[in-house]
Amino acid sequence: TGAASGLVLALGLVFLFEYLDNRIKSPQEMRSQLGIPFLGMLPAIDAGSVGALPGHLPANFAEAIRGVRTNVLFSSADDGTRTIVVTSAGPGEGKSMFSSNLSLSLAQAGQRVLHMDADMRRPRVHEIFDMTQEPGLSNLLVGDCKPSEAIRKTSVPNLCVLPAGMIPPNPAELLGSKRCEEFLSTLREHFDWIIID
Repeated sequence: TGAASGLVLALGLVFLFEYLDNRIKSPQEMRSQLGIPFLGMLPAIDAGSVGALPGHLPANFAEAIRGVRTNVLFSSADDGTRTIVVTSAGPGEGKSMFSSNLSLSLAQAGQRVLHMDADMRRPRVHEIFDMTQEPGLSNLLVGDCKPSEAIRKTSVPNLCVLPAGMIPPNPAELLGSKRCEEFLSTLREHFDWIIID
């Protein structure tokens, strides 16, 4: 009877933990609980063993990125510049890898894309695209350089990158400033897509 009691207790605990688990586990739960569209799902990969850009990625990951790109293109019927902010709950979750690949995929589809690194605490985009971190966004926002000095073309047609720049003591204030808002408005005249990491 002790074994039977232990089994019942264990099953009860499993059901209790499942009931208390409020994490979103499927695209359907995301749609119903958050009311936002599902654009795609990416397979997990070991970021340390591959490069960040297509050609250095597993085929299933590159295909999933193209699927997300297609859904993003179809989900926005707006004729103006579209801005996408890619964020994550914590470091190391792959937002820079995803956003870089999405930018590259959009550029390969003929869209004019600016990939902007707004992560001024842990910038990584300059490493992914093999360029210097400065001058960049923070330098622009404090008036240390011109946009033509900070925004750089890549080897991929239609894709430009704006690295984070010097790491400032006050990144939130810089990103929330009127100057940043005006700068984004100016960028919309030159790009179809702005992807903000």
